[in-house]
Amino acid sequence: MEITVRRARVEDKARVLQVEATATPNLRYLSVMFEHWVHDQVGELSVAELDGILVGVAKFTILPDGSAWLEALRVSTEAQGKGVGKRFYQRFFELARERQVSTMRMYTGIRNVASKGLAERFGFHLAATYHGSGCSVELEPSKQAIDGFRVIDPAKAQALLLPLGEQWDGFMVMNRTFYAVTPELCAAWAKAGQVYHDAESNSLLVLGARFQADQALHIACMSGDLKKCLTFAEQKARESVVPKLTCLFSPTATAISQALLQYGFQPDPSDYIVMEAVI
Repeated sequence: MEITVRRARVEDKARVLQVEATATPNLRYLSVMFEHWVHDQVGELSVAELDGILVGVAKFTILPDGSAWLEALRVSTEAQGKGVGKRFYQRFFELARERQVSTMRMYTGIRNVASKGLAERFGFHLAATYHGSGCSVELEPSKQAIDGFRVIDPAKAQALLLPLGEQWDGFMVMNRTFYAVTPELCAAWAKAGQVYHDAESNSLLVLGARFQADQALHIACMSGDLKKCLTFAEQKARESVVPKLTCLFSPTATAISQALLQYGFQPDPSDYIVMEAVI
C-alpha cells in the first residue's frame, strides 16, 4: 500500500468532488472553490493517491499575515484509517518549510476527536474555542433602513480593529476561517470593502464572505451599538439576496452572545476549536 501526495491538477476535479461527497456529504464547497484553488501557486491544493487511486484532498492556504490555514481535508470513506491524513500533514510541513511559514492553524468541531487528535500528533495545540450562531434572513424589503455605516480605509481599520483583538480572543472568523487579528488582516479586509464604521454611534462591523457569498454573510467582528450593527448586516444581506448571517465569537464575549440571541440568532449545536502549531 503506497500513499503519494501531489499538487492537484485540473483533470482531478471530478474525482475530488466524489471524495468530498463521500467524506463530508453535509459540508460541500469544492465544486465552487476547485478552479480557484487548483491554480493557487502561493498555497497548494493537494491530492492523495492510494496505490494510484485518488482518495483524498486538502488545501494549504497562505493568509494575509503570512500564516498558513489548513482546510478542506477530505478522505474517501474506503481509505479512512489508512494513514492518508498523516501524509497530508507531512505535506503541510513540507510546504511550510518551502514557503518559510512559521505558524499553521486549522479548525474542527469540538466533538471531532479524530481531527483534533491528528493535529495534536503533529504538534498542534488548542489555541481557542468559539461559539457559533446563525440567523435566516427574510429576503423582503427592510422595515428599518440603516444609513450611516461607511467602508473605511486600511489605516482606520487597523486603528479601530486591532484593539478589539482581545475581546474576540485573538481571532476573527469568516467562513469558519480563523484569522489572527493582525495589521495585515485589517488592511486586507478594508481593501476588500468589508470593514464598516458608523461615526454617529462609533460602531464597527466586519461583514463579508471569503467564498460562497451567495449563501451567507459572516460577521467577523462588531462593536459599539450591536443592534445597529446587526440591523445593518441584515440589510446588506437583503440587498445582496443572501439568505443567512453567521457569527463565531469567544465564549467570554457575553455582550455579543446576548445581542445575537436577542436579534434571533440560533446557537450552533456545538462549539468550534482552532488548533495551532508554531514551527
